[in-house]
Amino acid sequence: MDLIPEPLIFDFLIRLPVKSLVRFKCINRFCLNDDLSSASTVYFFTVKDYTTAPAVLEYSVRVSFDSYIVLPSCNGLVCFYGAHGGGIHVCNPTTKDTVRLPGPSATAFRSLRCGFGFDLKTCTYKIIRISEQINHFAEDPKIDIFTMGYDNSWRTIKYNAAGFGFLNRQPPVFAIGFFCWITAYSSSSSSPSTSSSGFLIASFNIESETFGFIDPPKTVSSKNWSMLCLHELQGKLCLVDMDFNLNPAGNNKRIDIWFLVSDAGNKIHKWVQESIFHPSEPLQAMRPVAIDDREILLHGFIKGLGNLNWYNLQTRSFRRAEIKGSFSPYFHISDYVESLVPLNG
Repeated sequence: MDLIPEPLIFDFLIRLPVKSLVRFKCINRFCLNDDLSSASTVYFFTVKDYTTAPAVLEYSVRVSFDSYIVLPSCNGLVCFYGAHGGGIHVCNPTTKDTVRLPGPSATAFRSLRCGFGFDLKTCTYKIIRISEQINHFAEDPKIDIFTMGYDNSWRTIKYNAAGFGFLNRQPPVFAIGFFCWITAYSSSSSSPSTSSSGFLIASFNIESETFGFIDPPKTVSSKNWSMLCLHELQGKLCLVDMDFNLNPAGNNKRIDIWFLVSDAGNKIHKWVQESIFHPSEPLQAMRPVAIDDREILLHGFIKGLGNLNWYNLQTRSFRRAEIKGSFSPYFHISDYVESLVPLNG
């Protein structure tokens, strides 16, 4: 049990009948506390140097008890939401301000995914909410938008659900002015793609609030979508491919990161590939979280190194990112720029 992250344990146990839970006498109190009136604390640390400087606690906020998904920061603001009723929050760790957005709690949803981004045209922050209602298994996911400083309630976005199924629970990734996520593909999809791969990348334009599709790299189109995920690095959309089987033991010692780049006129987009290799250890748990010159920061455990490591794209070598300080091993990490952006507009 020590090897299973607490949020995942919580996700398992919340689905069990009460009679099944009371059979266990020695379960951590974290798992048994289903009283959402009790509180959790979300901590925000900053690390300015991954080799010498310690992690500095910038801000902590008390919220309803839950396991929280923290989205990548956007211009100094951070959005996080509870998977089991804790609500959707936006905070500025620098000014130490936090707001909770209106709307039903996550307990009203069977599945909830959110994305957070900035609309350059209107200079506003928007949150996209993709939800599936409890006891409405046959219905298509509902998509809502909330504009901070303007909306008092969520606005439902209509879309053509034909051939547009959601394949995983990864939150939408914000990059290049779009919310993006992996979606199912069928012949009825309104996609320009001629591929029959079974998946595409759905895009939602944050300015026009319209939907579209992005074709994945051709060499990835036939791969297992469950071994793919999206990320944002330096403003670029990235597709991470973990679908490799390089030896008889089946250990994944390679991941590919595909960067979606454009020309100077921002008209032609193409995928550029970078590969990460390890001589002996599997990398299927790795996720890129930042890039600095020719090094990529990877979050995920590597035996002999730890949970956070730099990979040099030129020398093809790893180095451990040392973070001094004591905090939970179950953390989210992303680039962060201090900002005085207010939360009320």
